[in-house]
Amino acid sequence: MANLLKKHQEYLRDMTSGNLFLKIILFAIPSMFATIMQLLYVSIDLTTVHYGDSAESMGAIASNNALINLIVIVFTGIAIGSNVVLSEAKGADNKEKAERVVHTSILFSVITGIIVGIVGFFVSDNLLVLMGTEEHYLTKAALYLRIYFAGLPFLMVFNYASQLLRAQGDSRTPFIALTIAGLINVGFDCLFVFPLHMGVAGVGFATIIAEGISAAICVFVLIKGKNNYVSLNPKKLRIHKDALIDILKVGLPAGLQGFFFSLPNVFIQSSLYSISPGNANLENGASAGSNVEGYFYAITDAISVAMMTFIAANVGAKKPENIKKCVLYGFIWGVIACALIALITLTLNRPILRLFVDNEEALQAGYERLCLSGYLYIFQFTMHGSAAILRGLKRSNLPMFSTLIFCTIVRIILILTLFKMDYFHTLTWLYALYPITWALATFSNIGGILILVPKDLKRLQNTEISQ
Repeated sequence: MANLLKKHQEYLRDMTSGNLFLKIILFAIPSMFATIMQLLYVSIDLTTVHYGDSAESMGAIASNNALINLIVIVFTGIAIGSNVVLSEAKGADNKEKAERVVHTSILFSVITGIIVGIVGFFVSDNLLVLMGTEEHYLTKAALYLRIYFAGLPFLMVFNYASQLLRAQGDSRTPFIALTIAGLINVGFDCLFVFPLHMGVAGVGFATIIAEGISAAICVFVLIKGKNNYVSLNPKKLRIHKDALIDILKVGLPAGLQGFFFSLPNVFIQSSLYSISPGNANLENGASAGSNVEGYFYAITDAISVAMMTFIAANVGAKKPENIKKCVLYGFIWGVIACALIALITLTLNRPILRLFVDNEEALQAGYERLCLSGYLYIFQFTMHGSAAILRGLKRSNLPMFSTLIFCTIVRIILILTLFKMDYFHTLTWLYALYPITWALATFSNIGGILILVPKDLKRLQNTEISQ
């Protein structure tokens, strides 16, 4: 079995030859499960605190979801820059550049994690008030958020380390790290909430312990992994200006895209409170639908990241024909995944939602959100998939602006205008904003692909011929 796993890992490390159709999905599957493990942290946290403390504590943690997702998506987006630049360097067999990217990325993650963690810790209350968090949730929500920010450096290191491993063809280690951390998270959740009665604080501490363990495992493999293309040497940690610029050229627009994509979710969260003020069933049901949707995102995002990684590697290897194959194969797998999501939504919506809530009003609220996203998730995938293609080609600016215009500006305008009207002031219309803006951003990205990608492929083709 060990030899089989080793051969499988070696097979995936070569992203520029062989059966790319099969390799893309084999690379994506561990990433899917890695993200699912992260989501299980949240689901287990909510379930544990609901039954071990109170529904109010569960609502307090759930009220942080939009803000925490905003933080995670922004900094995961910036870490994508490390993935693309390292994948390209590996494809070009440029070890010197690859080493600079690895050491710059890890040190940068530590510095930014500490800075953002400290700032966030001290402004947690203000952020929640700005979001319109209901007063009866505020004290517990702020406590949880402060603990979360205290552990942010661990999350940042894990994000960068996992992207660096994936860029070297290793999508298995982040999954293993999160599986181990997830099991430990469950253990500490039960310990802190049930016998020790720590409530929200216990859930928060369990989460950052788990994040610290997952980060440590990934860093250890970066240092000691025998199959690394390049390894991390703690003595060589420094910020290389050229590497940081390359990383930020791709990662900063991707991070800003994540910010623009998630910012309206904060408005949507506060708008949810206005539909039926003080109605915990509505809020908990919507939160349950959001949690389930997160698992759908895990599936499609993993395919998008795999497509991006393979494209970047083939840019470095100067193989334009492989890039075309990666685009086609990635979209085929994405369509298959979205069909599966629609089928799950159709057949298992209520049983899945009952894992989070049991009140009929809450179930109906979760059902409305789940149906609007689940049946139309193809637009979410095509939006992120088209953005992944452009990022793999180091064209991160276009999807950033598409997201800013359609997923931020258009959403906020509709919230402030259409949603204020009595007819549209419902949960259904509020969550209909998601597929509408996904579709608009998709059309914008695909238009850019049709114009820009042929030019990039022609340039690579000319370079390949000249060599």
